[in-house]
Amino acid sequence: MTRSSLKILEVALDCINNDKDISILKSQFETKQLNQSGLLSIKPKIFVCNVDEQSVQEGNQYTKDFIEKFGEENTLIVSADIENQINELESSERKNYMEMIGLKETGLSMLIQKGYKILELDTYFTSGPEETRAWTIQKNCTAPKAAGEIHTDFEKGFIRAETVSYEDFIANDGWVNSKTNGKMRLEGKDYIVKDGDVLNFRFNT
Repeated sequence: MTRSSLKILEVALDCINNDKDISILKSQFETKQLNQSGLLSIKPKIFVCNVDEQSVQEGNQYTKDFIEKFGEENTLIVSADIENQINELESSERKNYMEMIGLKETGLSMLIQKGYKILELDTYFTSGPEETRAWTIQKNCTAPKAAGEIHTDFEKGFIRAETVSYEDFIANDGWVNSKTNGKMRLEGKDYIVKDGDVLNFRFNT
């Protein structure tokens, strides 16, 4: 065990034993050191509160007390019973059922969104004649790094990225109309990929 790892554990133990906020570790040590320590206590957390059907929209006294202590940002209120009912319905029936009970999104959808937010992740898409795929990247990822998620050769030989926003891509029925209507851009190595971008990479092998 390295000296820095031992120091991390000593500070963490002091926080746990004395009811201190363990997140202070992030201000005292580098991210790489903390990741190597393997401490579960500093991993990002999402709290999921399972409630009855009547409490799924506004929560109850238990969830209010919980949020008061742990905060709202990473807390999710769901009803496992409702989620089970939604999963048993055909996709065409789900929307009507959710509208009837006043739900805008499923618990699973909200969990994914909170997970992406807390882990600081984005999604971009590639789309061709045979398939459309989603790729997960870290926020503020450059275009070459995003290309590397597909294959390392794409990152090494990166030249340009043909780029269309998801909204424009759908509104224009794909690449051809997006290009014709001036919605496609050519972006270089410094481009920061935005959540929902549709990309086509140009590269040398």
